[in-house]
Amino acid sequence: MTFWNWRRGPQTASTGSAALSSAPDLAPIELYTADSRIVGWIAAGGRRVTDLLNERDELRLWHPSPGPLDATPNAKTPPDTDTGEWDSVAAAQVLLAMPPEWRSSRQLRLHRRLRRVAMTVGPFTVTGNLHLHPGVEPGAHLLSRGPAFLALTDAYLLHAVEPPFEHVVSVVIVNTRHATSLVPLITLA
Repeated sequence: MTFWNWRRGPQTASTGSAALSSAPDLAPIELYTADSRIVGWIAAGGRRVTDLLNERDELRLWHPSPGPLDATPNAKTPPDTDTGEWDSVAAAQVLLAMPPEWRSSRQLRLHRRLRRVAMTVGPFTVTGNLHLHPGVEPGAHLLSRGPAFLALTDAYLLHAVEPPFEHVVSVVIVNTRHATSLVPLITLA
């Protein structure tokens, strides 16, 4: 049995294996900025990454690894080394984020209308399902007045400039402050 001294309060470690053990719910995340791809680990604490990005100026990542845009994702297990630290990435720099794949609890799920849209975000073209409140239609007004970060599901990413590459992901979070267009697409369903 562990003794908890309630007077001390929670202690947080920011480096080494103590930090890794204090955040057992680490999950992989992939971020794209204008010129780099960052793979790291996030402790979302059961919250949606979209909510974290909309509420905070930065994302805290465990052992972030910046690299070239066209690098192959390889972060499948958390680093087991005692080196590595928590670091911050400014939310304003993030163009796209591929959050960890997990299913949120029923209380956190949002049931909304789906509309297929295409967006241009920096050097990326993103196509996916936008989840909308009833009565809201997709359009340019979402880019200027809506939340800074919107999630698209069943998404296709295309980086058409050098180096060209594409990804198919289940969820991508788009920074609408970097989006130059949002076009509703016609679906046959």
